[in-house]
Amino acid sequence: MASTTGRRRMAIRITSYIIGMVIMAFGVALVIKVDIGVAPGSVIPYSVSKLTPLSVGMCSALFHIFCLLSQIAVTRRITFKLILQFPLAYVFGYMLDLFLALLSFELPGMVYRVLFCIAGLFIFSFGIRAVVGADILLAPPDGLARAIGNKLGWPMSKAKLAFDIAVTVIALLLTLALAGNAFLAVNIGTLICAAGTGPIIGLFTKLFPFLDMNKSEEKQNQNQKTQSVD
Repeated sequence: MASTTGRRRMAIRITSYIIGMVIMAFGVALVIKVDIGVAPGSVIPYSVSKLTPLSVGMCSALFHIFCLLSQIAVTRRITFKLILQFPLAYVFGYMLDLFLALLSFELPGMVYRVLFCIAGLFIFSFGIRAVVGADILLAPPDGLARAIGNKLGWPMSKAKLAFDIAVTVIALLLTLALAGNAFLAVNIGTLICAAGTGPIIGLFTKLFPFLDMNKSEEKQNQNQKTQSVD
């Protein structure tokens, strides 16, 4: 019985993770499509895609793999979860390219672009919350930020902020040096996403507590213990 329950819970976690990853890819694609700057987690892949023949999805996959290799270098550990993220990096990149191809529309003005950017922000923030709540794997950039934070004794919030600032600065310098334009990937949309992601994820945490699988399972276990005592 316990084994069956464990398998059911893991199936729910995996389903939540996959759905979250798909939602996250769609939200990221929507922000990219409105073309007023991308989220900090996408600035380097998007910049490289503008400077090379590679697609945004392929650049995203390569960036995720770089983050995974960097995480291994920082932690000096290779785990099954880390290995599993290598193929998932390509899956996320493929979904990103797929959604970018499907989102074929033109936005007439800046107001609509900002509104669609905010919509994309809410969508990918929900996807992030589902992925994090599944407690299976972190996205490679977030995993690298956490590894660096652990190494320096920083909380995740501080490490993530420092990581986002670092990749944004790198993207600015990269596009300025190679294209003569520092704002190919960084613009008002980047600021909107940087400022809004954390608070929106916090909002979804309050609105949808069931997305946090660990707490949901703990509550179920407590209810089962209470029923067995009664």
